Amino acid sequence: MIEVKCRHCRKNLFQNGSFTLLTSHNEDKNNIEHTGCGDNFIEHFLYMSTENLPTWIQEIIDQTSWTKGRLNCPFCNTRLGSFNLIIDTKCNCGICIVPPIRLIQSKLDVLNENDMKHYMH
Repeated sequence: MIEVKCRHCRKNLFQNGSFTLLTSHNEDKNNIEHTGCGDNFIEHFLYMSTENLPTWIQEIIDQTSWTKGRLNCPFCNTRLGSFNLIIDTKCNCGICIVPPIRLIQSKLDVLNENDMKHYMH
């Protein structure tokens, strides 16, 4: 289980647990040691595929007719990321195509189950 909150307003962005946060190499961010384009590269983004999206993201994508646009917090309107379903973008290694939905990691508080246990004690 992961909890993702807007860093500005601290509201929970993803109410259901069926979403997956990905690296630039389309790997599950929580179940791998490899984090994208190499050990020395720090990823500043989290990614999502178009499957099992939170309702608010799905609604924004539907409003743009599945093209491209910005993702703003549904509570405080802070910019959290973007999506581009028209043009495939390659990651920094130039080999992998990044997932189409990009979230700015510095705009989010992401807690996994272990982090939440730590804060509860």
